Amino acid sequence: PVEQVCASGGFVFALVDGVLSVLPADVQSAAPVELSREAKHLCLHTGRGEETSSPEVCVAFRKKLVLYSYNGASFEQRQEFPTQPSEAACALAWHQSWICAGFRREYNLYSDRTGLPREICHLDGKHAPQVAVLPGNELLLLIQESVGLFYNLSTQQPSPKNPVTWPRKVGHLGAAGNYVFGSTGIGQMDIFGIRDQKNCQTLTLEGTTVAICQASGGRILVAGEASITCLDPVPFERQVQKLLIQVRIADALDLLNATYGPEDPQRQVQLGRFHALAGWALFRDLQF
Repeated sequence: PVEQVCASGGFVFALVDGVLSVLPADVQSAAPVELSREAKHLCLHTGRGEETSSPEVCVAFRKKLVLYSYNGASFEQRQEFPTQPSEAACALAWHQSWICAGFRREYNLYSDRTGLPREICHLDGKHAPQVAVLPGNELLLLIQESVGLFYNLSTQQPSPKNPVTWPRKVGHLGAAGNYVFGSTGIGQMDIFGIRDQKNCQTLTLEGTTVAICQASGGRILVAGEASITCLDPVPFERQVQKLLIQVRIADALDLLNATYGPEDPQRQVQLGRFHALAGWALFRDLQF
């Protein structure tokens, strides 16, 4: 069976029965090239800037992590380093110069230059670790079956944000834009805001979720047993306009705060626009 599929820089990586293969994004144009055997998990290198187009991938094997990069003609091994504990990582994220690896009983952080490990936290071994890359150089780590911990890669410490707590066990974890997604049952998807850590929406989808992945434009793809659903975010301006028409000023302000953080350069622009629109909404409702 196909265990993982991901794409970057015009290439598709597929992990099938422990064999990692790479092929052009136009999958019918060429035969797949075998990259490695006995692979357990993989992730793409993110956070390198738009000017960097050559894809890189981190592959987990038993007792080690191996980094591959594209040299313009083929993929070659860039680096290899051992893992502690001596087992295969079952969750991976490679963002900027750091690799977060989730094992059965712990999360570790590795430098992609030296391979030196640093322990992030212990796990109870009762659930599978999962990692999602977030904006602001952060990760979300599933530390209990229904609890996600924010971890800041810049400080290499847990973020001061409150943990995200789902209403039940999380089967699959994903992130897009300013939101994190957790499938928590047959067809149920609970969505939390990254900035305020509040449950902002619960969706019911068809069938059992088997995978979640990020797409372009803040979209998220949710694969079920017999279908794929694309969740497309409603534009911020449209959401604010609808709330202000209903004179839900406080809810509109909460949405602004959840979308634009204190250091976001667009915050002051959006806040000024919000004050003007809120004033008109109150005036039309004769609340002045």
